[in-house]
Amino acid sequence: MHYYKNMLNIGQMYKGEKLYHYTTSDALINILTNKEFWITKWNYLNDVDELRVAEEVCDAILREESIDLEIIKAIRKKTNKIIREDLSFFILSFSCDKDSQLLWSNYSDLDGLNLEIDFDKFEKKLNHIIKWHGLVSYHFESQKECMRRTFHDELINVEDFGKIKSLNDINKLTGKEYEMLITHISVICALYSMFFKREYFKGENEYRFVFSSEKKDRINFRSRNGLITPYIKKKVEDLDFITKITIGPTNKIDITTNGIRELLHHNEREIEVTKSEIPLRF
Repeated sequence: MHYYKNMLNIGQMYKGEKLYHYTTSDALINILTNKEFWITKWNYLNDVDELRVAEEVCDAILREESIDLEIIKAIRKKTNKIIREDLSFFILSFSCDKDSQLLWSNYSDLDGLNLEIDFDKFEKKLNHIIKWHGLVSYHFESQKECMRRTFHDELINVEDFGKIKSLNDINKLTGKEYEMLITHISVICALYSMFFKREYFKGENEYRFVFSSEKKDRINFRSRNGLITPYIKKKVEDLDFITKITIGPTNKIDITTNGIRELLHHNEREIEVTKSEIPLRF
């Protein structure tokens, strides 16, 4: 299947903006020492229910366009097959929030770290291997607007799909044109699954980078919260995109700060180290 960068309508950051990677001390050691990120296979990041969000958005659009129920069912079936069998993408997650109690709470005793990332430098450093990047969408109506726009751009007046003039014309298609269009809609729906989440997750304010696995990439496995999770390693030539390290609201601030500074010194890095401004509660 062919996927290309302008296939999705998702919000993106600009030069000069910052992203924040909430992580653990073990991950920081690996990033600084080995200059690599561990990137998780996309459908292992979240609850299975989350994979249904884009499917529900797609269903809603097609129903509004009075698409036949059997066609909607065929698209749903094809989408699920693509998600289960065909997509081999890996996601590196960031947040737009620099000091989020919600995200700190993902770490035991609130003692995680976050790395402030210069978006422009990071994107340029990895642009050759990034498939997509953008803001996660949490609002159902906004999700519908994004996907509907993609349907219009990708499907309307295209030779391979019978040069249909509206989505409703899908009902008239048969044969190869019908099969190709069903597949293309399903691919679009599956790809949006990586950027659509339920509204109750909006506090994460997430920004995602999507990578495809290449032949040279070895698939590794690790245990996360008791689950076996596949991931790939992506190396970078330099870490100049890391502009600050923030320590979570821990009561071990002095020893944590000393440890990070020792690690930075050992790896010949000069990066500002600060503490979360969120007060501890006992």
